[in-house]
Amino acid sequence: MENTKVLEKTHAGGIDEVASVDVKEAADVEKVSDFEKEEFLVEDYARDVAVKVLTTQDDPTQPAFTFRFLFIGLGLSAFGSVLAQIYYFKPQTVLVAKLFLLLISYFLGEMMAMLIPRKGSFLYLNPGPFNIKEHTAIIIMCSTASVSATASEIIAVEDLYYNKKLNPALAIFMLFATQLLGYGFAGVLRDFLVFPTATWWPTSITSANVLQALHFDRTLASKRVRMFWTVFGCIALWEIVPQYMFPVLSGFSIICLIANGRGQVVRNVFGGASNNEGTGLLAACFDWNYIGSDCLWVPLQTQLNQDVGLLLTYVFMLSFYYGNVWKAKNFPFMSQALFYENGTQYDQTLILTNNELYVRPNRMSGRKYDGNPDSDPVKYAEQGPAYFSASNAWFLLVSNLAIGACLVHVYLWHWDRIVGAFKFTGFRGSNNIDDPHHNVMKKYKTVPQWWFILLFVAAFATAQATNYKGDSGLPWWALIVLLIMSFILTVIYGYLSSITGFSLSWFGTGFFQMIVAFMLPGKPVANMYGTVYGQHTMNQALNLMSDFKLGQYTKVPPRGTLTFFAQVFGSIVGSVLNYVMLINIIDNNRPALLSIAGTRLWSGQNPQSYNSNAISWGALGPQMFGRGGTYVMVPIALAIGLFLPVPFWLLHKKFPKSGFNNVIMPIIVQYSAWLTVGVNSSILFAIVIGIISQYFVRNRYPRWFSKVGLSQPPFGVVSLIRYYTPNFSTTTFFRALWLDGGTQVMIFILSFAVFGAAGTAHDFPTWWGNPSLDQGLSADRCAAPPS
Repeated sequence: MENTKVLEKTHAGGIDEVASVDVKEAADVEKVSDFEKEEFLVEDYARDVAVKVLTTQDDPTQPAFTFRFLFIGLGLSAFGSVLAQIYYFKPQTVLVAKLFLLLISYFLGEMMAMLIPRKGSFLYLNPGPFNIKEHTAIIIMCSTASVSATASEIIAVEDLYYNKKLNPALAIFMLFATQLLGYGFAGVLRDFLVFPTATWWPTSITSANVLQALHFDRTLASKRVRMFWTVFGCIALWEIVPQYMFPVLSGFSIICLIANGRGQVVRNVFGGASNNEGTGLLAACFDWNYIGSDCLWVPLQTQLNQDVGLLLTYVFMLSFYYGNVWKAKNFPFMSQALFYENGTQYDQTLILTNNELYVRPNRMSGRKYDGNPDSDPVKYAEQGPAYFSASNAWFLLVSNLAIGACLVHVYLWHWDRIVGAFKFTGFRGSNNIDDPHHNVMKKYKTVPQWWFILLFVAAFATAQATNYKGDSGLPWWALIVLLIMSFILTVIYGYLSSITGFSLSWFGTGFFQMIVAFMLPGKPVANMYGTVYGQHTMNQALNLMSDFKLGQYTKVPPRGTLTFFAQVFGSIVGSVLNYVMLINIIDNNRPALLSIAGTRLWSGQNPQSYNSNAISWGALGPQMFGRGGTYVMVPIALAIGLFLPVPFWLLHKKFPKSGFNNVIMPIIVQYSAWLTVGVNSSILFAIVIGIISQYFVRNRYPRWFSKVGLSQPPFGVVSLIRYYTPNFSTTTFFRALWLDGGTQVMIFILSFAVFGAAGTAHDFPTWWGNPSLDQGLSADRCAAPPS
């Protein structure tokens, strides 16, 4: 290429590499140090990141819609969607790593380009070198599929707790509808939330940066390829040991080994290798599936705030339980189920009639008490109130605390930067947008708005039909109201996410549960459906817009493959396989999914929690959260959270050099309930590895970290979502992905081979290192939690 030069060493990688980059790009990099010292407006900062971190390089002759794209995209979509559904029913819910999919698809694409002939008719199968456009299309398709669709929770809950199996066609079309509704929103909002420079979507920078490093700089030299497969294979083989043969290694606790099944206090405090067992204090974990790679690259400031929250978790969980707050000792130490006051599991079917509960008549309630002594008021009086475990109640309360704290934190520290999000001055024609990446994309045909509108109309009609045929209890007008609210929130939080990388979409579940409870009181099933259509539609729209931006950064023709076909097709493939795996897992592991604690291999904690929240908000909201209710502090916590960041902001104003600006209350608060569910034995090692990585290694071996980029993030709030992406070298990401990749592939294989994901489980023989629940022991040889 013209105007290029060879860099003898790439400083970020820590090893000698040869990289070919544009001269202007290299010159811009040299100016970054000046850039770091200045204050920039959002658009100025975003423009510098978009140009200095990413190149606008494009080759219009590169094909995107290829056989390799379809073959690898479909294969990884199937793999990712099945693995995501397996993880949904695991004691520890883990996300399928998008960057691992990116890396493994690169190897597969390069292999196909090398092995398939390029002569004659084979030219259609192998049109040339594996390129960044088809690679991006693959990533968008398979990452879209590699989730457990939120609507699958409804299918699981109705099957497990209402003994109702949805018709397969009905269930799959409902999944289609919930997956595709948000795409209409995304298409309408492209001019505002995707094309402009200011909306730079920091979460897409990481993927784009790695893609460009792979295809433009050829970052993966042969030495790294060999290292990848070595580490990948070793960690995959190692996972067989703690996951199957020697589970004690997943939570090696000296105190549990000494107690050897004696003492509930020991289990609650030090146990943590089994689901909903305990806090896992001081346990050693040798299972990378539970530790994960985040601790290798999350910045130290963020990790220290998380660690403070984790320490508070121990204090609060133990204080609430042993202080008998909310009658905690009547219930298990950790659980997501509902209970009677005596500690037995609450039977929701005994208070519902046709999946509904009588409420006082109002304008929105279609049912009235007819005086029948067998109707719901009498049933509820007989059954009595429902209760949460103290740890689950604390989790719900902290969720609201974190929402309030986050809103005020953003307002106090960053309002001057995000105020534009609420002025809605960004709507404009795309032809008037001056963005370097968007300007390059103008040569390609864009996806017309009517495609998205048509898709939205089709998904809306499907949603209304499946609601009616599935007896959801969600009326047509409620769906319209929820979608309007979802669109408004998509605009507000979409802009916030696009300029800071921080998204509040995780709060949507609780928010929409409250809204639907007000609109349709006494209807838990309708509450589940309404929550999905409100919250999940917003999340899908945000995810698609993030992928739009990734396509813009990597210059993939939007109309040809990526932004429309790849994501829509990925959603369809993922929905079908989500359903197939969900039914297989439920049919083969029903007792474990219905039990309070589950087993070491399978857990129903996610559908259990979803059902509990639907019953508590949808059926028993006034009784549980209203005035005089046991958990009235849960909604009040939203207001309390508003005040939590204020003291530290005032202290920073008074003592600006004392470091109070490093205290991020939303993180601390959120992590103060982090141990209330799942497997907790990995916390100590995750903290130690994180501090070693981000303090010792960062200072001792600084070349492992990129000097190209920004020494500080654009907004303090970005630390909340672990963003220092330009700061971090692609090499460090690769090292983390080697570990995650081998782990997740082996979990996939073991789930089908021996864990019973699609048939009979084959347990490893019981021995000292593989204790059995029949012996009353958890995986770490502490007393087993209540089943």
